[in-house]
Formats: sequence, C-alpha cells, structure tokens
Amino acid sequence: MGKHIEMKHFFCSVILIISVSVLPVSAQKIKYPDEVKALYEKTDSQVTPDGGAAPLIAVPQTKGCESLVAAVQAAGLAAVIIPPTGDGAALRAMAASWDGAVMPEEWVREDDVFSILFYKAVSDRNIPHIGNSSLSSGIDAGLMHKPGDIASIDALAVKAETFRHAKRLMDRILSLDAHADLPNKYRRGYELGARKNNQVSLQKMEEGHLSSQILISFLPQKELDAESSRKAFEKCDKTIDAILSDIEKNKEWCGLARCREDAVRLKAGGRKAFFLGIENGYGIGNDLRNVRYFADKGVIYITLSHLYDNAICHSSTHSADTTLGLTPFGKKVVREMNRHGIMVDVSHTSSGTFWDCIKYSKAPIICSHSGAASVYRHDRNITDDQLRAISAKNGLVMVYVVQQYMGKMGEVGIDDMMAHLQHCIDVAGIDHVGISCDLDGGGGGWDANSDGDVINITVRLLEEGYSDSDIEKIWSGNFFRVLDEVQRIAGR
Repeated sequence: MGKHIEMKHFFCSVILIISVSVLPVSAQKIKYPDEVKALYEKTDSQVTPDGGAAPLIAVPQTKGCESLVAAVQAAGLAAVIIPPTGDGAALRAMAASWDGAVMPEEWVREDDVFSILFYKAVSDRNIPHIGNSSLSSGIDAGLMHKPGDIASIDALAVKAETFRHAKRLMDRILSLDAHADLPNKYRRGYELGARKNNQVSLQKMEEGHLSSQILISFLPQKELDAESSRKAFEKCDKTIDAILSDIEKNKEWCGLARCREDAVRLKAGGRKAFFLGIENGYGIGNDLRNVRYFADKGVIYITLSHLYDNAICHSSTHSADTTLGLTPFGKKVVREMNRHGIMVDVSHTSSGTFWDCIKYSKAPIICSHSGAASVYRHDRNITDDQLRAISAKNGLVMVYVVQQYMGKMGEVGIDDMMAHLQHCIDVAGIDHVGISCDLDGGGGGWDANSDGDVINITVRLLEEGYSDSDIEKIWSGNFFRVLDEVQRIAGR
C-alpha cells in the first residue's frame, strides 16, 4: 500500500509552476502540503499558456532566506519559498516544478530533517542548485552525482533555463532507453513500482522524464545440448511472463508496447511504455519456431549472443575465433527474425557475426548497447568500419554507460558516454545513433546512474548545441525509424 501512495505523489500533477516573487508563507500559519498546493494553484493564472514564466527557483524557508530570494529576483528568476516539512514524498513531487534551487551554504545538516529531504528531492531530480555542505556532498556521492559547481546566481540562471528546456523537450517527445536489465533483479524483490536500489523504476523514469524502456529477458550461456537448450527457452519464456506480470501489476502507470504507435498512445495517456527484448539468442533454444513464438509475445529484438559462442553465432568476448560468424542455424534464425519483425541485435557478437548479419539480414540491424572502439578499445565496442556499415544499412548503434567497457572502473560517467556518442555521430551520422544505458545490468556511472539521471543527457546535448530535432532523433526517432522498417519488411 505504501508503494502505491508514493507512486501517486509522482504521477499526479499536484504542483503547478508559478510566476511570483515571494510567497508570504509561514510554517506556523499555513498547513503543509494542502494549503501550499492550493496557494500554488491560485497563482497558476499568472503563468502564460506557453509556459513563458521565468525559471522557478526553490528557496527553503530559513532564517534570512529573504536575501536569497532577492538575489534570485535580481537575476530575473521566479522564486518560491518552501516551508519546512518532513514529508519527503511530497517534496519530491513538488520538486517536479523546480528549475533550480538556492540554499544557504552548509544548510543541509544531519540535525535538520527538512534540509535532508529538501536536498534529496533536489538531487533525485538532478536540479541545478547553489549551496552545498559535507552532507549534501555525501548524498550526491551516494547517488553517483558529481558535486554541484554552480558558483553564482547568474550561472544558475543559465543552467536553470537549460534544465527547464530539457524537461519540456523530454515531456514533449518520445524518449527510449533501449536496454534495461531490471528483470534480473526480480528474484531480489525489485519491480517496476518499487523505488529501491534498482536503477530502473517508474518513479525514477518520472524523475528523469523518460517515457519508454526496453526490458530484457537475459540468459547466461550454458551447454548447447538438447536438454540445456530446452531449459534455456523455458527460462527465457518465464522471465518474459514475469515482465508482463510486472507491467500488468502497475498498469495504472505503464503498459506493454509493440510498436511506435503503442508508445505514442501510452505517453498521451500519461503512462510509461515498456517493450520486450531478449539478450542472448540462446533463449530460443534450438527450435526456429520459437522466433515467431517470442515475436507474438511482443519481443522486438534479440541480441544474438552474450559473452560466449552459442548455436547461433560467435561472441565478441570468450570466442573460439572472433572472425567466425553465423552458424548455418544462425543464418536461419536471422531470416526468421526478418520474417517476424524482430530486430537483429549484434551487440556482444564477434566481428564475423557482425559482417554476416550485414550480409544476410534483409532488414536494418542494431547494436542495442555498445560503444566506440576508437574512443576506448574493448571487444564490446565497435570499429569505425562497423559504424559506417551500420549507417549504410540504415541501422543504428545505441551507446551505453558501462564502466568496464568504457574506461577505468569507478571513474566513468556521462562525460565518457558523451565522448562515445559524439564519435558515433561523427562517423555514422546523426540518424544512426541512440541511447541504451544498460541499467541494472552493469551500466551506470557518475551523473548517469539511474532512470532519474537521463535528464542530464538531454541537458548535455543542449549544452553541446544539438537542436531539439536532433535530440529527438537520438532519444527515439532513429530507433523507431528502424523498428518501423523491420516491422514493415515483416508485414507486421
């Protein structure tokens, strides 16, 4: 029951953006949160229909906060004073309307519950802010966020405007993270509606303004005999059923998607969209009929292998020979995937498998979660020649944030992801890249460690000068173009 109460805080638009200078609030005189919400709604008429009000900066009600408000106003920003409260869920919901925050230095401290919860709301939503302390630095480090480095109100004004632009853009477009391994953690009690240590959750998607995700049924590679292959299929199918059950359990806030139109419909209804994928073709067993079986259940891509060779192809990692590619059975699998509208995913596959798929697939192919070998040499990353081939076949490569594949463990983050993404754009072109963080499957880094952090990617793209239309391509347009083509070729 507690989970559902918290979910409602995230999914109800209970706080509206306001355009006022100072709210005459007092923790003793105004009941929190109902009367504060009513006050917000009363002032909503001051906001123009196109949202043209200045970025909204939250200021905690503290002794002397009027001077902080005055500084915010002097920079041409709108300020709202937040009265003390111990309701962390309401603060996080309210923070959806904040474009920035200003706090006194060293205000966040262990003996003040309000300060901790206020700052946690700011950090959860990656809100630009001024005012740090040793405790706020610890909170950020725990969430793998770099300390805030905004030194002036004028600098905050620039960052807040970009942050607001990013939020509005993400709320307008479809956004898709193409590889999430949350189902691996079902056995540990995690689920879409549980905001725990899992990197993927409905609440964190809402905080990061992410509209859709592909949930993965993953299988480690085991023996290739008939009995092991049968068990692999059964395990893969069981995981997909668990995903479908999880989606159904949270159907008030999400739904299953099979195509672009489903994602559009769900977003229009205020719900998150989840697609299905399989990582490691070992999951189809040794029966070609299982390709259609999984297509009918909603699977839209299959990663042909994982870390080891299987009956379909050779792997990029522990392979007998990475120059070898598709097996005779594997060529049939690719044809069946083309026939039934399942995307051929060559992440984790050997170079030989990659080039065989370029040759034999009648539809565009994808790398669902990969990086650029020219940026960091690793067998999981693809070469410039492969990037050009992906582009020529009208496919795409989707860039991850996996530390061991991108650089030194513990130091990798959004800067490294952006380096890989930029290189892929330079070589393959803006129409052939996407984003796929590999969260809950080994992915995640500084400032890109959960669904709640994906807004930071959009902020960085805006700061690098990418247009709204290019950002929309990167977040979903390119992916759905390929999915549309794959499904058109299959007649689905």
